[in-house]
Amino acid sequence: MFHFKLAFDSLRKNRESYLPFLLAASTAIALNFLMQLLIDAPGVKSLMMADIVRLLLVLGQVVIGLLSVVIMIYSYSFLRKGKQKEFGLYSILGLKKKDLLKISFIQQGISFVASLLIGLVSGFVFAKLMILLLIKLINGASFKLDFSIPALLFTVAIFTAIFFVLTIVDGVAVYRTKTLDLMKSEKKAANQPKNRWLLFLLGLTALVIGYGLSLTVPTPVKAIKQFFVAALLIIIATYLLFMAASTLVLKALQKKDSYYYQSKHFITVSNMLFRMKQNAVGLASITLLSTMTLVVALTTASMFFGKSSLVNNLFPRTTIVSSTQSSASNHPSFQSIQGSAKKDGISITNEYDFDTSVPFYAKFNEKGQFIPVPQSDNEGVHQGTLMKKSDYEKLTKQKANLSDHEILVYQKGGDSKDAKQLAHKSSLSDGKQRYQIKDKLSSIKNYPDGTNSVYPEIIIVTANDADYQELASTYFDSKASDLVDEHMASWTTRQILFDTDANDDQKDQFFGDLQNKNSATPYNKSIISVQDKSIVLKMSNALYGGFFFIGILFSLSFILATGLMIYYKQISEGKADRDQFDILQKVGMSKNEIKKTIRSQIVWLFGLPIVVSIAHLGFAFPMIQKLLLAFAVPMSVAVYWIMAITILLMIVIYFAIYKITSRTYFKQVTELQR
Repeated sequence: MFHFKLAFDSLRKNRESYLPFLLAASTAIALNFLMQLLIDAPGVKSLMMADIVRLLLVLGQVVIGLLSVVIMIYSYSFLRKGKQKEFGLYSILGLKKKDLLKISFIQQGISFVASLLIGLVSGFVFAKLMILLLIKLINGASFKLDFSIPALLFTVAIFTAIFFVLTIVDGVAVYRTKTLDLMKSEKKAANQPKNRWLLFLLGLTALVIGYGLSLTVPTPVKAIKQFFVAALLIIIATYLLFMAASTLVLKALQKKDSYYYQSKHFITVSNMLFRMKQNAVGLASITLLSTMTLVVALTTASMFFGKSSLVNNLFPRTTIVSSTQSSASNHPSFQSIQGSAKKDGISITNEYDFDTSVPFYAKFNEKGQFIPVPQSDNEGVHQGTLMKKSDYEKLTKQKANLSDHEILVYQKGGDSKDAKQLAHKSSLSDGKQRYQIKDKLSSIKNYPDGTNSVYPEIIIVTANDADYQELASTYFDSKASDLVDEHMASWTTRQILFDTDANDDQKDQFFGDLQNKNSATPYNKSIISVQDKSIVLKMSNALYGGFFFIGILFSLSFILATGLMIYYKQISEGKADRDQFDILQKVGMSKNEIKKTIRSQIVWLFGLPIVVSIAHLGFAFPMIQKLLLAFAVPMSVAVYWIMAITILLMIVIYFAIYKITSRTYFKQVTELQR
């Protein structure tokens, strides 16, 4: 009972330090329990694309779980520093180390039980709310969520292990540390850091390379491969530059007499310079968490709000029937499709069709020739399609005045350096024949504007059948590409587009009838494919809505981690600065001057991370654009609006964290000045 009373009194007296730790632990437990409940929720399992949504939730669970471990370790490291002085006092008063260990274990037990109860209850309540948001985002129908025993056991097991490890680490630290060290744990003097030119140069190099990879990424495929390399370089650069460049800048300000020898600057610069060793890593971590919040929020929000535009661009009509055949005479006729529709009681309107070649893959070589390549050679690759003038005129109802070896070119889905090569060309060579570009089209009427290809697409309209066959024989050469059939030059794809008023049951029957007309071929086993706008929209809702939901949870987790780091930073620095500002007041510095100095220091420490994180986002934006294109999300003005709103919201949230946590710092510093 004696040990329990001491442990409980310690928790009560140091609640300013313990409450944030309990908040962090409870929130981490709630988020992990919430994710497990959503993964097992009947409402999620009944979704149209349940496997994809659940996979996204599992991936989210892994990231949030890892982040929870980091948050717990970070917050407890600050808590342990505060406990060491108290335990040193107990040791001087006669308590043995086994007594200190008992107190520590009891404190951990109380913290564990309290945070577990709060976390599980709030997690279940929050899960009820979040499943409403998730189902709303993905347009689901069932909102059912049950209390899951496996989810409960999984969450309890994970955090029992985390608290057990923290308890062992704390016990070992108490057992191995001497009493005098415990008393002095918070009063270790900081030395002025030395200039670290090597770290500065390494950090600057990593930053330049990381920014360079983002600014020059050529294609969406390359962006996927380069993203993690660039992100790793930016992370390394941020830590190195905060450790090295910040010291260099502060020392430069120190040498500038007109700036340094002002009361509001003198104390701020000196204090930050002597503290930069411990400040640098914390500031860099806050910067990276803020950057992660911005990047995740921008990317997932752009995916979600861009999905409707994507689907509308892909579907000029509600239904598209695509047929790939070796001969045009083998394509299904509109009359046969209409016959199947009538049999199923479906009305078809606003129909039209057009023919093209099957897709091929090509790139511009060093001579500027547009030559065929395997799809696996993704550096600078374009997806190409050939169209005859007669099909173009039939599709657009416009006359195309083309002579022999003249072409029309329409490009979509690419703004990279490789994609822009075509913009500067007046002719196009396939390596055998040069074709004059009569016009570069900004659009083709009635042709779907959207694309789900990760490569820039080029549609080439030929003047006559002879030019079409010449180009087809070049681009469908099995020796130059990875096509599986050497006769693909004669194959064509017909797209039949129309509107229908069918309900879901009628569509299932109708599409099934069309699919039964398929037959296997070497090139494509699905000769006839049917795409419906409403079905694709549901799939997009599930995919992009799931991403957006995970993005919201990630952003909340990152903001929690950011706020927690800032709060503990304010507590530790407030206690360390309290005696210094008390001395300054005793030697004649007024309270107003002290407040200005404190405010200046806090603005420096708070302003720097958010400014750097916005700079990181700005340089990362070109790569984010390519990543969005990789997910078939079209770039539009809306993306820039989302970016601006994301930054504004982050600044508002960051300012709120600043106002809340700065009060703690002021309270710590002014405690002895009253």
